[in-house]
Amino acid sequence: MDNIQLVRHSDVPVYRQIVTQLSFMIEAGDLTAGQALPSARLLADNLHINRNTVARAYLELSKIGLVEGRGRSGTIVVGPDPAREGSPARDRARTVLEAATRECIDLGLSVAEIQTLVTSLALRAEEDLLKVSFVECNADRAWYFASELEEHIGLAVKPLVLGEFEPEGEQADLVLTTFFHLAEVRGLWRRTDTDVVAIVVAPHVQTLVRIASVAKDRTVGIWYSTDEQALSIQDSLVQSGITNITVLHGTGDEDIEGTDLVVIPSEMPQLKSRLDGRVDVIEFGNVLDTASIRMVAEVVGDMQAAKRSGAYGSLA
Repeated sequence: MDNIQLVRHSDVPVYRQIVTQLSFMIEAGDLTAGQALPSARLLADNLHINRNTVARAYLELSKIGLVEGRGRSGTIVVGPDPAREGSPARDRARTVLEAATRECIDLGLSVAEIQTLVTSLALRAEEDLLKVSFVECNADRAWYFASELEEHIGLAVKPLVLGEFEPEGEQADLVLTTFFHLAEVRGLWRRTDTDVVAIVVAPHVQTLVRIASVAKDRTVGIWYSTDEQALSIQDSLVQSGITNITVLHGTGDEDIEGTDLVVIPSEMPQLKSRLDGRVDVIEFGNVLDTASIRMVAEVVGDMQAAKRSGAYGSLA
């Protein structure tokens, strides 16, 4: 891949430069679905860099869904998300870049010079973006709420699971979590300038109505992947006046015996299918608190403006 251009003396890590340029090639169709990328060793030799640097870039591309490792077949391009590929934003971006590219050609710049310039400007713009993460103790919940937050704040939100990452290895300007995990998450980032903000995740009103409709002399069971989560849900329901609650430690017949309704995480539909027909099941639907969303949007706006102006610092 002779068209990958690396800026050696740059604040942007080399692996990130590779990720950005390969992403451009995939998104633009220069690298198509089903096409194999060079092995990490081959590309590293070609670029005169360490093989681990290329391997890390391939891993990042895999995480964002642009490539896929297929054993002996190597790393295969799976292409951009079809919905994203045909989005108005991409169409508008293509129009802007086409006009700018033609103007650069008229100014006498070569294709290689334009590519290097665009890559450098894109990398710089990407670095200016606020980096936001959401931390939870459950992978499904982390991914679910991270995607929900993305829609509200207009920025990518990286999901992180407690116990499965090292804070020192995370580039985050703002870390979001629930009040339940606030103290623990703040402790993880206590030696950095990262801002940690808690949001409210509340049970959906329809969930509360359904659970409250169970007769007081009947039993509602709660099953979550950890007892800690189940007890947290139990506490929130008790505070809402629903007291006929018990925490389940499994989903076998002996575990649900005597239970009239089982509450399970909304992020685990496969569990619902296993319990259907054996007991009434309701998914515990959580929603982001409206006031919390508004607060986070304001914090993000202030921090993003400060970062772009070069005056960024902890706003906590």
